[in-house]
Amino acid sequence: MSILIVDDSAVVRSMLREMLAQVEGAEVVGEFASPAPAIASIRRAPPDVVLLDIQLTNGSGLEVLREVRTQHPGVKVMVFTNFAEEVYRKRCLQAGAYAFYDKKSDLHILRQALRKLACA
Repeated sequence: MSILIVDDSAVVRSMLREMLAQVEGAEVVGEFASPAPAIASIRRAPPDVVLLDIQLTNGSGLEVLREVRTQHPGVKVMVFTNFAEEVYRKRCLQAGAYAFYDKKSDLHILRQALRKLACA
């Protein structure tokens, strides 16, 4: 299962890479801090999963989510953000996110979901 990480925090990207190294069948194929290069990468080689933050450098994760939903509907976008208020959850799910997770409390749940996807 190929995974692209899109998060403005180098610390979070590193933590996600470490977590994904423990998920059998998961392979990180790239990571980006801003929407434009992430979108370009997805256009070139769509991954199976995009782990996406809402707040990015020079833009919003919603830009990436919209691009994926319209151009690559088979890609699963899993939003993983500190902006976990209901308004953001609702907006992301309505825009086509596969799932929505809170960085403060849902890392374990995200890991379990990725393990299930990798086994499918």
